[in-house]
Amino acid sequence: MNDSQVEDASRSEAAPLMAAPDDALTLNLSDLLPDANGEIVILNEGDDPGLNIVTELRLLESGIAESHITDGGIDVKGLQYWVFEDGTKLYYSPGLSISVDHATV
Repeated sequence: MNDSQVEDASRSEAAPLMAAPDDALTLNLSDLLPDANGEIVILNEGDDPGLNIVTELRLLESGIAESHITDGGIDVKGLQYWVFEDGTKLYYSPGLSISVDHATV
């Protein structure tokens, strides 16, 4: 995958990067604990919450999950996902408004 494809991965139809709403909850990716396979699942109850993820890591891939059961026993089929450069895979509900801010240290 070349640099332009990597940049385009963060802008795919499955996971568009948007500015976080003013009332969005902000979390550091490093504060979220992945399972043994490096997977994190964020589900919502349909109230369309906003979430802003802060990380120094580049986004390498995005899409919609095929049938897969996480180490924690969650079926992520149909959830959107992002894969970061350290291998962390973040799955999230399609109704969740989510954005990524790249932290500068």
